[in-house]
Amino acid sequence: MSTAPARGRSLGYLEAIAAACLWGSSGIFSVHLFRAGVPPESLALLRPVFGALILLAVFGVLRPTALRISLRGLLVLALGGGGAVAIFQVAYQLSMDAVGVPTTVALLYLAPAVVVAAAGPLLGEWPTRRRVALVLVTLAGVWLSVAGADYVPPAFGSAGPAWGALAGLSYAAYTLFGRFASTRYGVVPTVVYSTSGACLVLTATLLSTEGAIELPTTTAAWTLIAIYGATTIALAQFLFFDALARIEASRASLATAIEPVMAAILATLLLGQGLRTVGWLGIALVVAGVVGVGVTGRRESR
Repeated sequence: MSTAPARGRSLGYLEAIAAACLWGSSGIFSVHLFRAGVPPESLALLRPVFGALILLAVFGVLRPTALRISLRGLLVLALGGGGAVAIFQVAYQLSMDAVGVPTTVALLYLAPAVVVAAAGPLLGEWPTRRRVALVLVTLAGVWLSVAGADYVPPAFGSAGPAWGALAGLSYAAYTLFGRFASTRYGVVPTVVYSTSGACLVLTATLLSTEGAIELPTTTAAWTLIAIYGATTIALAQFLFFDALARIEASRASLATAIEPVMAAILATLLLGQGLRTVGWLGIALVVAGVVGVGVTGRRESR
């Protein structure tokens, strides 16, 4: 069990929830940018590029010493963390384009089960029986929200769910990596160099497969991408990696299951991609699982 003070653990849990709420707005940005003519592959690159530039500017001015790290650490963060983040960005945007916001976000939350299963052997953070039960409640909620999604496009096929599942697996991978790296190299180097590494990986991949990167053609689209990168990459990633430095990977991953709640509410209000009754029942189970993890976490700390 972690020796972090109870107050620090509570702060980490709140940071993970805050990051999830910011990520819950991602679908709104993506859908509007797709409608503005920005392809998913380009958005998968431009979003972290803006996030990385903001992170480098802020910490380069305010805490330049925090960016100093060994060459070995730099390679681990840029290649390991960058690779996981890059795969996630591509899979997330392609799934969002194919099957819409609620289904993508729901499939994304395969991640907590993977994290809980892998955190024991990989990180030595074995979950309690209570936490495993809460994972099952959360997963049940996730899949009910998939079943209750109103929005399924005419071209719905196997590709969209496959991209969503890959997004979930890569999300789990960088959660586990973030827990490993942030406690060894520090939060600032982990978030900055993982995000920057993802930009390099995505640029090389897109240039080799697409031959070019299609850029937005309007000021409004560029502004929207800048806000998207600032809120859902720079701020949210920093909060999440700081949370991973304070609490176990499984707790952080389960806390972020609040994201489908935010995504469903925003999609219902702004995109007409809402949920039927069974979907809202699923969201209620997700909320119950997240609250349960917070309550049991305080008991475990005591």
